[in-house]
Amino acid sequence: MDIGLFCTPYNLDYADGRIPVGEVIEWDLQVAQWADEAGVHEAYFAEHYTIGREPSPAPDLMIAAAAQRTRRIKLGAAAHLVPYHNPISLAHRLMYLDHLTGGRYIAGFAPGSFPTDAQLFDLSLDQNPQLMGEGLDIISAIWTQQPPFRLETEHWTVDMPAYTDTWKGPHLRSLQNPHPEVLISGMQAKSPSLQEAARRGFSPLSQQVGAETLRAHWDSYAAASTEAGRTPDRSRWRVLRDIFVADTDEQARQLVLDGGAGRMWENHILPTFKTVRSRGTTTYALGELLLDPGMSIDELTVEWLVDNFWLVGSPETVIGKIERLNDTLGGFGTVISMVFDYRDNPAAYQRNLELLGQEVAPRVAGIGAKAASNV
Repeated sequence: MDIGLFCTPYNLDYADGRIPVGEVIEWDLQVAQWADEAGVHEAYFAEHYTIGREPSPAPDLMIAAAAQRTRRIKLGAAAHLVPYHNPISLAHRLMYLDHLTGGRYIAGFAPGSFPTDAQLFDLSLDQNPQLMGEGLDIISAIWTQQPPFRLETEHWTVDMPAYTDTWKGPHLRSLQNPHPEVLISGMQAKSPSLQEAARRGFSPLSQQVGAETLRAHWDSYAAASTEAGRTPDRSRWRVLRDIFVADTDEQARQLVLDGGAGRMWENHILPTFKTVRSRGTTTYALGELLLDPGMSIDELTVEWLVDNFWLVGSPETVIGKIERLNDTLGGFGTVISMVFDYRDNPAAYQRNLELLGQEVAPRVAGIGAKAASNV
């Protein structure tokens, strides 16, 4: 079992005009540095364009900057929004990023879910899945095929020239062979994104949802993997679940409820989860995916999440919660926590990372072998 972080970033102060974006950037880079020093295994950065409380249009730049301040931690995107890029350019930038990080880069791809982001690029969200599929076809071809080749899709064409001594190229390949690990995330139970990940041999990343939905994620991914002639490997499965560790259970609970995590969930994430509806044949509030059986959406509160859903407490408590979650799901490879803004109490957040990396991570490391064998 590995431990990871996800820097969205979430920031209420920037959205309300109280701080510049440079402070948001510096906080996430500081967190990545602390996490690296503490022994946390992975850190991810998101891509959004029009969401003021989640200001991060360039995860590749954050990864490049974090790579200069860290030594061991793997650095990934969750995710590059493929429809908003020329996939030929994106494929080359990410190969270069793999070298810049010394092979610590993890690629993550997604179609994008915010309608205002799609509007910015003069697209509708309904177009994004097709654009993502075409883009991934091109990125995969550039990463794996020898030149020359030509690939035409409805929206893009890559015409890879043959190598010439005159230009000494095409020349670029990833540092990792044949390319960095690729993640695709999913949220709904029968996630088309996770099925697509399975068909392409990519790794699954489950968004923050309840155990019933998580089990459905794995069943869907495993079935699609088997159908594609691949062996599903639970050690590659990453699960998002918020974590906060302090010296005592009471301290951890208070630091979540009264700190940046509680404020962000209360003011942004919970209202979003309660109002945003799923797209598809069955519609429901996204927050319903977090609930225990028999609960109503009105019962979804920060207090309930702290006490019943997230992995909050002392090291011993958090270790026990991770072990129970692993047993409930039948094994998985990495648990990833969101990063929140604790600039008003940085010592508490740094302590959380120290306990997470130095006390929790070593104790749950043995679970990984169980996850890998429990396919």
